[in-house]
Amino acid sequence: MTDYGSLLARFCLSLVFLWSGITKLRDPVGGTAEVAALGLPMPQVFLALTILCQIAGGLMVLLGFRVRLGALVLLSFTVVATLLGHRVAGLTGAARQQQMTTSLEHLAIVGGFLLLIVHGAGALSIDALLN
Repeated sequence: MTDYGSLLARFCLSLVFLWSGITKLRDPVGGTAEVAALGLPMPQVFLALTILCQIAGGLMVLLGFRVRLGALVLLSFTVVATLLGHRVAGLTGAARQQQMTTSLEHLAIVGGFLLLIVHGAGALSIDALLN
């Protein structure tokens, strides 16, 4: 059960990043607008880095290939994206509640990546095959 549970957890953690990265890759205009809305300079460069992090990190986690590195990449990306995109300072009411809820959901994702970093990918992974 543990082996399949680890595989399912990796699938769940990676899916949102793979989906987001592929969506941005297929719609670079929308992806650039999303990055530009954060006020970052050179939105095309940050979009390319975002797509790279999301797809490469997502595949690493999903396949269990150098899973600790992939989890660290996505953990770091999640923390930075949350700090940039889900600011609660200055918000009140429903807007504050929505941003706070999203930030806490992202914290749960970070917790999942921390577990992968500590415990590794499990037996059903490329890492296990290579060791």
